[in-house]
Amino acid sequence: MRTASALSLVLSASLVTPNYLAAAGSHCEMLGKYPKVSPSLSVHARGDDSYSETTEDDSFRKVTSLQVRVQGDRPQWNVNTQRFVSSFYDSVGDNVRAPLDTVNMASVEGALKYVQAECINASVVTNCTRKNGVKYVVFYQTTVVQPPASMAYYVNASDEYNFAIEHCPFVPLDGGRCNPNAKGAFPKECNQYIGAAGETKLGFCVGGTLQDNEAIAPYPHNYWFSFPNSCPQQLWDKKTDACRKKYPGGLCPLGVEPDGVTCTFSYEILGYILLDDVVGITSMVNPKTKRKFADYYEFCKAGGVEFSVAIADTNVTLLQGLDFWRSPGDSNANAERSEKVVAAYVDLLETTTSAASVTEGMRPLPTVDELTAINPPCYQNSKICAEAKFGCKRIYRSQICRVCSSSDVGCVVAQRY
Repeated sequence: MRTASALSLVLSASLVTPNYLAAAGSHCEMLGKYPKVSPSLSVHARGDDSYSETTEDDSFRKVTSLQVRVQGDRPQWNVNTQRFVSSFYDSVGDNVRAPLDTVNMASVEGALKYVQAECINASVVTNCTRKNGVKYVVFYQTTVVQPPASMAYYVNASDEYNFAIEHCPFVPLDGGRCNPNAKGAFPKECNQYIGAAGETKLGFCVGGTLQDNEAIAPYPHNYWFSFPNSCPQQLWDKKTDACRKKYPGGLCPLGVEPDGVTCTFSYEILGYILLDDVVGITSMVNPKTKRKFADYYEFCKAGGVEFSVAIADTNVTLLQGLDFWRSPGDSNANAERSEKVVAAYVDLLETTTSAASVTEGMRPLPTVDELTAINPPCYQNSKICAEAKFGCKRIYRSQICRVCSSSDVGCVVAQRY
């Protein structure tokens, strides 16, 4: 995922159950008293090269949310660990680490932005294969505890296009490392993960930035996230055990909860759905065989065109393609497309004709309200929200904190004393 042109979208809490939600909700109520606004968080609000020491009261409360990665490999259900893992590795350590080993992801609300902007236009399709071989829409549930130093440094989250509240700036990650510039230098934020190139070491902070204004794919409420893991400046095949040991962090080992110091995030794959099913290809009949298309490759070989657009300034015209992709430059149409992804996954789980082998291990997606109920109020993790007149509210499945401009439903104000 890139900030100018889309980059590959390369979420660990168990799926919440009613009992768990009830317990979590009562926990939130028991918090009762609101913490004072910490003086240490008001220092260097612009993000200078130094920051005050944080205290135990400044610790980041864990946040659980839902993200999406559109990828070429199908998650594999592991009976022993009872979780989805990568199909690229055999060992438990490697196959659990691989899915979130220094990668970018997107909010569910913008699940198809990367696909639409970069992977399916007829001009980038090669040998009837979508760019980067994207094939599966995978739902990740993540639990994040940001490093205290990073939140003190990036306390002034006043512009979501730079970085959202509770997040550091988004960093493009490709091939298992931060994307270097033409001269091979890594971005400042990447160096801050490990204290390289003279930068202050802030730890492995999850980045989050609003990305909703690309002409070919304007998806409302779309955020891109960066999840850096150990040895973040080396490609996957160059990440030695020594490097990972020297620069540990990011993804928590299996069974370890994030604390913002030892590790920052954990994840669990809730399930996935074929992109071909979402866009309707597998429901179409191949005129040559009189049977439904097996996949995109067969559809393309039969002369089918999924998506072909022309762009002039900010005007996007669909020249040819599936009805699913109609009006690609319309934000409302794109928002509806994102909801169709969720609806298709729900239908997959609820359809009695779905083979057990297809849906094995898959679980329902938590709703926005369910996620909000188990997460802390925004003011506990953000100075901006703690000082906001009308407080903040958690929004979307990505659980972004938004400053309220009025006493709206869901807005929580920190008690001042």
